[in-house]
Amino acid sequence: MIIHGDDYDTYDGTTIRDYIHVSDLADIHFISGVYLIDNEKSHIFNCGYGNGYSVKDIIKNFDNILDKKITYSIGPRRKGDSKMIVADATKFKNFFSWKPKYNDLMYILRTALSWEKKIR
Repeated sequence: MIIHGDDYDTYDGTTIRDYIHVSDLADIHFISGVYLIDNEKSHIFNCGYGNGYSVKDIIKNFDNILDKKITYSIGPRRKGDSKMIVADATKFKNFFSWKPKYNDLMYILRTALSWEKKIR
C-alpha cells in the first residue's frame, strides 16, 4: 500500500477524510430523492459524519481488525489533494431530523472488509 504524502499539516502528516458507511449514505440519498419527488424542489446538502480520520488512523484500525500489520510505504503527494475533507451535515440532519445509524469507524471498516471478501 502506498500512502500519498506524509507531510501534510495534520496531526500525523497524512490526509484526513470523513468516512461514512455506505448504508447511511444510501439512506441520505433515498430521503433526498423522496423529498425531491414529493416537493419538486431541491436543496444542497453535505453528506458525512462531521469527524475525520487520517490515512494512518485507517491503517492502524485495519491492523487491529486483521490482527496483523499492513505494510505501506510513503509516496509523493497526489496533485490537488486537500489535507482535510470533513463534511458538515448539520443542514441535512436538521432539515430531515436524520440521525446516522452506523457512525462507528470500526463498524464501517469491518463491513467494508466483509463486502470485499464477499465479492472476491
